[in-house]
Formats: sequence, C-alpha cells, structure tokens
Amino acid sequence: MPTLPKSDAARAATDVLRRPLYNDIIELSGGYAFPRFLPDVTREAGIAATAYRHETMQYAEVLGLDDLRDLIVSFARADGVSCGRDNVMIVNGAKHGLDLICRAFLQPGDRVIVTAPSYMTALSILRTHQVEFLSIRQDDDGIVADDLETQLVNDQAEGRPLPKLLFDVPEFHNPTGITTSLARRRQLVELAGRFGFLIIEDDPYRRIRFEGEPVPPIKSLDARGVVIGLGTASKIVAPGLRIGWAIAEPAIISRMASFKADGGTNPFSQRIFAELLRTNQIDGLVAKLVTELRLHRDAMISSLAKALPEAAVRKPPGGYFLWATFPAGTDVDLLSGLAPSYGVRIYPGRLSYAGQPLLPAIRLCYSYEEPERIAEGISRLGRAYRAMSSTRMDDTVRQSIVATLGEAPIH
Repeated sequence: MPTLPKSDAARAATDVLRRPLYNDIIELSGGYAFPRFLPDVTREAGIAATAYRHETMQYAEVLGLDDLRDLIVSFARADGVSCGRDNVMIVNGAKHGLDLICRAFLQPGDRVIVTAPSYMTALSILRTHQVEFLSIRQDDDGIVADDLETQLVNDQAEGRPLPKLLFDVPEFHNPTGITTSLARRRQLVELAGRFGFLIIEDDPYRRIRFEGEPVPPIKSLDARGVVIGLGTASKIVAPGLRIGWAIAEPAIISRMASFKADGGTNPFSQRIFAELLRTNQIDGLVAKLVTELRLHRDAMISSLAKALPEAAVRKPPGGYFLWATFPAGTDVDLLSGLAPSYGVRIYPGRLSYAGQPLLPAIRLCYSYEEPERIAEGISRLGRAYRAMSSTRMDDTVRQSIVATLGEAPIH
C-alpha cells in the first residue's frame, strides 16, 4: 500500500480499515437466500439417488429432463404464458441462460438495450460479449418506452445499426424495485416486432409479491415470438440448486442449445426441483418466504428513516432489493468501500449502470439477514456515512478504500 499522509483524517481512516469496528459482517449486498427457509430436500434427494439414479448419475439431455420441462410448462402457464415442452430449456440458473442468448445472437459491437440502472451481473455478462449499450431511463412505470422508440426511430433514419437485444427485469426490478406497467410491456413487444430485436425478460422475483396485483409477464403478451423468458429456482427455493429455464420459440431454444456445452444441466438438481414441483411444494415455500421477506423489507425501510434519513427509497411491493439514492455529490463508492470496516456490506449504484451513473445510489438487499440484523446493519451503515461525511480524506486513502469493492461477489 502506498505511504499515507500523516494527517489525522488519514490515520483515522486507515485505523478503521486495519482494525474493523466489528468482528462480523452483516450482508446487505448480494441476493442470497434466507438461510432459515432453505428447504430440507432429503426426501427428494433420496428419490433422485435411488429411483432415478439411471438419469441423475448420467450426463443430462442438453434441453433438460423431459419431466422437469413439462412441469415448467405448467408453472409458466399459471402466469399466463402459453408454451409447450419444445419451448423450454433447462439451464444452470438464469445467468447461464443470458450467456447462452448472448452466444447465440450477438457479435462484438452489437448493441443491447438496458435500463438505467440495470441488473449489475447482467451488465457484467453482456460486457464479456463486447456489446455496446443503449441505456434507457426508467420512471415509476418502468423503462420509458417512448424514449426508446424515439432513439430507435432516429437510429433507423440515420442508418445506424439497430439493437439486437433488450434486457430487463420488469417485475420488482433489480436494483430499483420498480414493476413495469402493462401498457409499457405491450409497447415493448410492439417495438421489438417493429425494430427487430429480442426481449430478454428476466423474471426471478415474480412470486415474491408482498402486496398489489400481479402484472402479466411480457412473455404472456408475445404473439410474435420476440420474447425470451428466463426463470430460476434461485429466488424461490435455493440458489445452490443452480436450476433455471429459458422459454422461447423452438427455433430460438434450438439455437441456444447449440452453444450449451456443459454435458447437460446437473440432472440430480433437476430431479430434486422436479419433485418439489410435482408434489406442489413450491407454493407453500413461496408463501412462507413472502410473509418473512415483507418483514425484512419493512425493517430496512424503517431503519433507513432513523439511521440514514439522507437516503431516499421507494417501497417496492415485492422482490429482494431497495435502491437508496443520496444527495448530489455523495461519494457512494467511498461509502461502499468503507462499510465493511463498520461491519456491513453493500454495493454502490455505479455497478448497476452501463455508462456514467446518473444518481449517487446504493443497492441494498433484505433477503438474507434477519430483521434485527438488518436494523443493526443499517445503523452501522449510518455510522459509516457520518464518519465519511465528517472526514476529509486524501485521494490515496480514498482509492485504497474504494479498491476493496473489487473483492466482493456479485449476485
């Protein structure tokens, strides 16, 4: 580490980094599952290891187990999505599905539409495919489709290449918690058909609804075959299963499958999830989770009002995340880098933008910790914010603190 200036501020900041104020870390960053509600799958694993060992101990079919694909068809139809087995492929989580879509449909330099802000891991995946981003702002109804239409019309008139894909999380958006309105969803489908791009609908939080009426999935509005729906067991059962699915036109599924070189998604995990679906356990698991996470969300919002009134938040009617914005000029990168030394971990909003961040913001996740721990974590974050705001740090000190952000996993 470079030699630090011998100012009191530098010494104070360095002392906190070297000797954290807390021995534990309260995890308010990644979208981890709530530990107490991870299901006991002993029975399902036993079935997978005995009655179905002929399939679970072999390589899997590239499209996934037929039984599971049929069960996903029923699962999706409950949300109004019309599909059959040929429309479904099982993948190693929704992120794997996104990567396969990129491999199948993108070349370096192709343009992809994203919201500003957007899901940080999706941006990371898209960057590995060397795309150019077209960032479109959001309002309370989701992505501003009129802005997108204006941009596409101008691009077409000026002969610029049109985007190939649009990526969005329309239900309890990650990170903002916004749900895209039905009118906007219909408008997106119309634009995709008119301008020739595919919509990737990442929909992991649909069933984690605390209040209000559900909005139909974009895929349920798709009469033109322009939407690829991504789903996952990670947010409703357990991320460790690594089970997700893609729903699209058979030709799209076939094209994605040609890039799936994993020997088939883990058939043991597939069978466990299939048994949970077949025995109708998912609704019960989700109902418990919704009741619990509503308490988590409310605890986080009330704690922010007490410990960090400077942070403005929107109350999401579901999902895992809060998006907290700060007054102009707030150094949220520094706050995020300093937070672990105060015993709490968060993500800076910068990670959720494809380009220049529009707002100083942080992403907070309430899924993992108990409500009491959430309240304590926000209290610690408030303490870090006060220390940051009252201390003038040398650039070298700031850089050493912000550098720690690269060490955290992203979910």
